[in-house]
Parts: sequence; structure tokens; C-alpha cells
Amino acid sequence: MNDCKEIRHYIKNNELDLERIINEYLAYTATIISNMAQDRLNNEDKEEIASEVFFILWKNKNKLDINKCLSSYIAGITRNVVKEYLRKIRLNFDISDYENSLYNYDKIDFLDSNVEEINRIENKLENMKEIDKKIFLDFYYFSKSIKDIAKEQGISEFNVKQRLYRIRNKIKKEVRYE
Repeated sequence: MNDCKEIRHYIKNNELDLERIINEYLAYTATIISNMAQDRLNNEDKEEIASEVFFILWKNKNKLDINKCLSSYIAGITRNVVKEYLRKIRLNFDISDYENSLYNYDKIDFLDSNVEEINRIENKLENMKEIDKKIFLDFYYFSKSIKDIAKEQGISEFNVKQRLYRIRNKIKKEVRYE
């Protein structure tokens, strides 16, 4: 999701407008779930996960920084719920593609402290080549596999891995010195 609407845009009568958030972010959440779970979950499981994501967001509404990007919170929560759900049903899956993720969201409190860093990363992305930006967003925001990204971009899987490695190093280096 390329647009970054701050949480304060979703407050109505001093309450989080969850209905509007669900309407706007359900497809985004479903994409992340599908890309991470692939064919290991049925539609009911995916719907349950999506519901859990929005429940967690609502439950932690008082911990959210209203000036931060909502999509970052939703992406982090979704990734954690999917991983936890897959662990719970004891599916063996390869999460090695996600181990080097810049986004490590185990708890909403930890997520909140990372939002500032995420915003700096997103700012760095704006100055990158379009293909690098697309690869990074597909991998980290939409949880697409390296294989799928390579196919979509018409490049080799090795090239995708190499670009991700370079992008991560560039971002880490630049974000640390800000």
C-alpha cells in the first residue's frame, strides 16, 4: 500500500472508525495473508486471521500514535497473526524469506517504537529506482515470495535476492546515520 494515511484520519467522534478502516484495508490485509500463507490455509482461516488483525488493532487503539501511518501497523499485526496462526496449526513452512525483515513486530508496543524508523525507510524508498522500490514493497509490505516477484518483474530469483540485499544494506546504512 503506497499511500500512508495517518491514524488521526480514522478518528470519528474521538473513537477509531474501525468500520472505515476495515473497508479500506481489508484487501490489503487479505493480500498479505494470501502471500504469506499461500495454499496452506482455506478461505475460512484467512477470514479468521483478517478478523483477528482488526480486533487486535481495535483492542490496542489507545496505544496507537495517531500521527503514524496506519498501514504500517496493519502490516505488522497481519504478519504476526499469520505466523502465529500457522505455528498454531503446526504447518511446516519456510519463513527464511522473512527472517531478515526490517519489520520485527512481536507486540504492538514494539511496533509503535518502530514506526518512526519505518517512516524513515519509506522516505528512502521514494528516492530509489522504481524497480527497486517495487521489489522492496512487494517483498516486505505485500509478503510476496522471491519467486513471484522474479516472475512479475521478468528477472531471475538471484537478481531479486541481490537487489533486496543491496536495498536493505543501503537503507540500514542511511537510516542509522540520520
